[in-house]
Amino acid sequence: MACKAKLMIPEDEKYEGKPFALSHTRTAITTIKAKFNTQQLQRFEGSCFGHLLLIEDLKWNSQIVHGLLMRKADPKTVTQVNGIKFIVGNKLIQFTAQQFCLITGLRFGKLPFIPKATNENCSLKRKYFSSNKPATLSDLHTAFIECTDDEDALKLGMHVLIDMRYLKLAEDLEEFDKYPWGAVSYAMTNASLLRAVCAEYQRVKVPQKRKMPKQSGKRAQTRMRSGRPREYIIRGFGFALQIWAFEVFPALEALHFTVHEDNRHIPRILHWRSNTVARFREVMSQVDVQLLRPTDIEKQQPYWSWGDDDNEEEIVELFGDEAEEKTGTSSEEKDADVEETATLPSSSKAKGLLMTFAV
Repeated sequence: MACKAKLMIPEDEKYEGKPFALSHTRTAITTIKAKFNTQQLQRFEGSCFGHLLLIEDLKWNSQIVHGLLMRKADPKTVTQVNGIKFIVGNKLIQFTAQQFCLITGLRFGKLPFIPKATNENCSLKRKYFSSNKPATLSDLHTAFIECTDDEDALKLGMHVLIDMRYLKLAEDLEEFDKYPWGAVSYAMTNASLLRAVCAEYQRVKVPQKRKMPKQSGKRAQTRMRSGRPREYIIRGFGFALQIWAFEVFPALEALHFTVHEDNRHIPRILHWRSNTVARFREVMSQVDVQLLRPTDIEKQQPYWSWGDDDNEEEIVELFGDEAEEKTGTSSEEKDADVEETATLPSSSKAKGLLMTFAV
């Protein structure tokens, strides 16, 4: 019995797109390595963000990300399950918080409220930023480079990767390390991925089909009038979705679009590097999908908070005896994931570097 799950954007209305990840990963890593002395670098490597320094040849592949978003399941046609749902081949798969955690190595947990840093309540803000106005990325970069106090430089260096809103938290690096940055980053990433294609699709009414004689047989207009693919922005850690694609679609490696490094590093973002730019349409329709499950070693990491529970089903066959039950219609599901973000403290919704870079 066929499943009710349907694509959010029908096959004949797909359009060419180019998502951009608001990321300054390489610049941040290069700046930190150049600034820190040996002792500071060792301390940073032992922090919650230390493993990010090992990221090397990782390129943003917009076609893989856009191709996945073109396969997003219509929320009205699937049951409420965790994560974002995609239809690939004859399978319904989902990108969840647990998988985000395995890929990024960022901690999850409850989000305590963090007050916005001001000159009155934050010594770092008062000492290195001249006014009570919000500091820019350029202000932070200048303060970090020019800082001569080793301890303050370490604290400012943490914020090269995240939102200045959390500057006060860096005054206590022990508490800073315990903060659930993964939960913050996933919430922003999830909300951005949920809205990205839908908002673009509704805003520009893509594709705008031209009225043509029936015999012409031409496809719908799927590009901008300039002939370029439509461009849009992915906030949060968009690279996590890309690495997830590397993990669950073996064909990407088989076709030499990616290279899997057989190393002992964790988390999984450190196992991959981009090889060539993939056009996801080449492997999208009939592709094998594999489960992403935590290893015993990964379950022992401080960022993993789900214990031994790995029974979450992430792949559902679209055609089968239980397909109807697993993918029944839910009218409330459309806004469920966005509502999850809405319940976070206001400090976690900022559009700063923590979410726009990645972590």
